[in-house]
Amino acid sequence: MHASIPPRLAELRRQFGLRLREIREEHDLTQERLGELAGLDRKTINRIENGMYSPRLDNVFQIADALGIAAYELLQRASH
Repeated sequence: MHASIPPRLAELRRQFGLRLREIREEHDLTQERLGELAGLDRKTINRIENGMYSPRLDNVFQIADALGIAAYELLQRASH
């Protein structure tokens, strides 16, 4: 069972997930393909996008590299 996280962290995870989904879709990638490119499982990408999982910093770098963007771009707020 996962420990409860503060509401602020839950919101930041949600925003990060929205931003990741937005960029992934702009690149016309499925979760599965992004996972392959980043060396991560599709379920991991899904959990990040849904705010259920907080990725390690190394994973953020891997995802950014797979998308061909700087890691800080993933940390900007989603436009939705």
